[in-house]
Amino acid sequence: MLKDYAAQKPTLATPRLMLRPMTIEDAPDLKEWLARDEVYTYWGRKATIGEKEPERLFIDARPWVKRKPELGFDWGVVLRETGKVIGTVTIFEVENNRMAGLGYRLDPRFWGRGIATEAVMEAIRFLFEQTELDRLWATVDVRNAASWRVLEKCGFVREGTVRRGKMVSVYCDYHLYGLLREDAGRNDKE
Repeated sequence: MLKDYAAQKPTLATPRLMLRPMTIEDAPDLKEWLARDEVYTYWGRKATIGEKEPERLFIDARPWVKRKPELGFDWGVVLRETGKVIGTVTIFEVENNRMAGLGYRLDPRFWGRGIATEAVMEAIRFLFEQTELDRLWATVDVRNAASWRVLEKCGFVREGTVRRGKMVSVYCDYHLYGLLREDAGRNDKE
């Protein structure tokens, strides 16, 4: 159940990667790549102050506010060989414990090695085996062929294209992708 993971987020593992909650100790790794312009070419916005200075991402600006534990996940993608955080996989906008959005980023120095696909596949496996989520969705700029190929390798289906729509803070054409629990892993069986 999602609520079981609200306070304590799990660590996931693949042969090359670990997906784990990030801490302020990860800020130096994030600083190496998180603000690079190419990471945001198709992201729908530029890097924020927190992404340019990642230590800020771990500081609670309003510590006096009592917050409910988050149902989403924000995993750092750690290369097991080096122990460095080289990417992120985020599950956000959880709706009625039934569906959620998926986003991912990777240090450009590691693009084209199957790492994003491996990380996203492990997140999908966990979410559909260990939580009640039934649907994941993602949006991707139509020009970002590498990213929509990752989604398709992971079993996502292109459900449509929004023309000149607003993706975060940029107007562009973007694809909508969806993955249902019963469709997950179908690529492995075919």
